[in-house]
Amino acid sequence: MDLERAKTIAVAAVKQSGRLLMDNLEKVKAVSFKGKRDIVTEIDFQPEKIIVSSILKNFPGHKILSEEKGTSGGSSKYLWIIDPIDGTINYYHASAPFRIGLCLLESHTPILSVIYNPVKDQLFLAEKGRGATLNGQKIKTSDNQELKNAIVLTHLSSKKGARIRTIAALEKIFEKTMHLRIFGCGLAAMTYVATGKFDIYFNVKTYSWDILPGALLVSEAKGKVTDIQGNEISNRSTSVLATNGKIHDQMLKLLKNI
Repeated sequence: MDLERAKTIAVAAVKQSGRLLMDNLEKVKAVSFKGKRDIVTEIDFQPEKIIVSSILKNFPGHKILSEEKGTSGGSSKYLWIIDPIDGTINYYHASAPFRIGLCLLESHTPILSVIYNPVKDQLFLAEKGRGATLNGQKIKTSDNQELKNAIVLTHLSSKKGARIRTIAALEKIFEKTMHLRIFGCGLAAMTYVATGKFDIYFNVKTYSWDILPGALLVSEAKGKVTDIQGNEISNRSTSVLATNGKIHDQMLKLLKNI
């Protein structure tokens, strides 16, 4: 597998998708609903089509798992996980933040992550064992070692059970940390952790396309990522805890039994 070629193709695809999103920002009208609170815009499928087409053209045997279309492709040991717009509601309202994310796995192990913020033309890259970058510059998580000084990012799920569990934990977390923030975009939250802007992100109910691109980025930025029980992240994970690594175990204790 030529990882440099894969990276070049992935970057070109997310940047093309980003241009499409920016060209249509504040112009999106047609909306359908996935459940009561999750929306799909007329634009959602277009970035996905750009990325999927590029991957299948260049790597026709690879498997693909994308948020809108599910699983496709061959029986290769390589799997691309794609989130064409993470933060669709934010995008629909021309509000902050939203991201395009994809992750390449080899035999279930993430080896390449690409996350793009088209609003600021920020390209986040991570390769297994080679670190993480923002627009070519190395990034790392914060040096904070005290939970009391930590700012925590989270997400309120559209799923009632997960939302109740999160709300139940927030008061306990707020008492032990500096502050809480909710941005409505998990990949953005993990870019903030990876760059050291914030210290912790957790989500008690999410999906692999919202986890894996950010998980490799945070890990390669010298942070730590598990599920909320402390288990290793995989493409079957349904929760996530991403931290600077120094306060990970302390945060796991706060999340115990939620």
